[in-house]
Amino acid sequence: MRPLPRTTHSLAERHEALWLRLTTLHKDISTLAAKKPYAAVGDSERAVAEALIAEARPFLIESKNRLPVAAPLLAGLGVQLGQVLAQMENFENRHAFWDAAQGVRCWRLTDDSLPIGRLRQVGKGMQAEAQGDSNMRETFMRLMKNRERFLYQEGFRKGQAARLGPPDPAHLERDGLDAQDEQAQTYPPPGQAG
Repeated sequence: MRPLPRTTHSLAERHEALWLRLTTLHKDISTLAAKKPYAAVGDSERAVAEALIAEARPFLIESKNRLPVAAPLLAGLGVQLGQVLAQMENFENRHAFWDAAQGVRCWRLTDDSLPIGRLRQVGKGMQAEAQGDSNMRETFMRLMKNRERFLYQEGFRKGQAARLGPPDPAHLERDGLDAQDEQAQTYPPPGQAG
């Protein structure tokens, strides 16, 4: 039996980064091609497509020595990028496996295994444990009610202060208080629930 193919850590990371860039370009070109399939490909799109196809050479089945040339029409370029993505998917399928211990799909590296990052998998050992209260809904509801109560008290205090007007300076001088002390004595601090 033939040994399963393996890849290197750097090639796996390169594959994942290139996959993201190619899928983004393919999505944009496909969107444009759906509206105008026979429109010519712009120079910037053509240059980016050719550069990405050239960068994808190690992952392609047929890596010929000549430089890749992008299709001249949007529909053709969409098909061409789709074929490159299919061959990159083939490379991933040949060099990846399901790791039952971690519960994720991993790259089969020459020395170890590495979870495929672009899939954003959450394996058995990767799940975040809840911190603090186990019932987050009750905690969140309590925080919302406290905030609502605080805003109501602030509004009530501001409305009462507007209705009463500024404090009488003669009253403050008689008691030896300033306006801040008067406010602190009349109302509870904003952080306390009433």
